[in-house]
Order: sequence, then C-alpha cells, then structure tokens
Amino acid sequence: MKMLRWSAAALALFVVGCGSVEEQQAPEAEALVSQGSALAARACVNSLGCRQACACEGGYCVPDGFGPPPPEGHCDLPPERACSTGSDCASGCNCVGNVCVNDGFSPPANCLLAPPDAYESDNTHTSASSYLGTPQLNHSFHRQNDVDWVLVATPVNQVMTVETYNLRNGPTMRVEIYAYNYGTRTLGALLGSTQSTVCSQFLPSCQLYRVTANVVAGGVYAVKLTDKRNRPSGDDYTPTAKYDLKMY
Repeated sequence: MKMLRWSAAALALFVVGCGSVEEQQAPEAEALVSQGSALAARACVNSLGCRQACACEGGYCVPDGFGPPPPEGHCDLPPERACSTGSDCASGCNCVGNVCVNDGFSPPANCLLAPPDAYESDNTHTSASSYLGTPQLNHSFHRQNDVDWVLVATPVNQVMTVETYNLRNGPTMRVEIYAYNYGTRTLGALLGSTQSTVCSQFLPSCQLYRVTANVVAGGVYAVKLTDKRNRPSGDDYTPTAKYDLKMY
C-alpha cells in the first residue's frame, strides 16, 4: 500500500509538473510566432521602400492607416511600378498585368524607374526643347533632381509670364527665367524666379507656379525648371511628378 500511495503521489506530481512546463513554454511559442512575422515583413529605410498604402515604421513596411486597409501580406512585397501600356515603363521593361517587368534581356533594367517624357533630353540649356507658342503638356520630373530647360523667342516687348500648372503627383519646383545668347549658347542674367506656388491652399487655382520677366522683341530666353522634391536620389519609382507649361 505504501508503494501504491507513493506512485499516486508521484503521478500527481508529474501531472502538475507537466502543466507548469506547458504554461512556461507558451510565451516562448508566442515569441517564435512574432519573430516569424517580423522575418516575413519587408525591411525598409523609409516609406519609399514600401508599396503604395504602406509606410515604413520601426524598419518594416506596414499599412499606412489611410483609406481601406490593403490585403494581408501586401506590405511584405517589394514596390512595383503600375502601368497601362509599355510607354509607362522604362526602357528594357514591358507592361504585363498592369505592372512594369523586365523584358528578359540582360542586363536587367530597373523597372521601378519612370520613362522620360516627350521633351527629353532637355536636361541642359544646350539641349533644351523650344516653346512654339502653345502649351507644352505632360512634362515630368522622371528622375529625382531632374532639370528641364525650355527656350523661347519673343516677338515683342512685353512682360512675359511663365506658368507651370496642372500639377500631378506632387511636383515641387523652382522656375527661373534667364536671358540667353542663342548664337553662343550661353546663359545671361537671371531675370526672374520662384519656388513657391501662387498661394498655399490646396485649391486648383493655388496649385501652380508663376514667374514674370521683362523681355524684348527679337530676344531669346531660357526657362529652367528644377525638381525640388525632398526625396532621396534613386527613389524614382514613386508616382511620376508631372506638370504642364505655358508662356504668355
């Protein structure tokens, strides 16, 4: 009987001991699950390394909290460039399933980059596009820190106005007007500049840049438009900043 009682006590102790071990292991199991979730998340330095609808918090891409929440796992995937046609993609990339993907040739292209607009290459005053009297539509800052140049000939003495409008995807810029010697391709004096919209409210009538300068008949002038967005160079897959340009 003593042996039986001892066995029952031992069995009871064993059962209690097992219960205690399970309780101690539960937090460790939860930690492992949490660690696995962190490993699945996409690491980032800033929100430009995350997909749309996601933000970089604590070094990982997570839903940004604006609008409807994205599907589960959406923020764990690398960013991609949306497209409707191949013209929305950089050279070396095709539009497949509304996403820019490599065309399969080597070396592989960076399909997150924006394609140049119709006015490229206008990155210097010596390769500038010419203003022909009608608005230039669909200019873009297709790379971070892009610069666009436009030359204009003036037929009369007047106060010339340069305006960038219909701003899309948040361009911020500096607009400058220079005197220009077309024969020698050299810049003259800076005649006017701005880097502020005409007013600060988020109204269509405010969201444009306007600068003026006195010009003379038979003169040529160079207009410089500089991308001033505060984004790291190389993060060019963000929606392409676009604008339209007119002079009058």
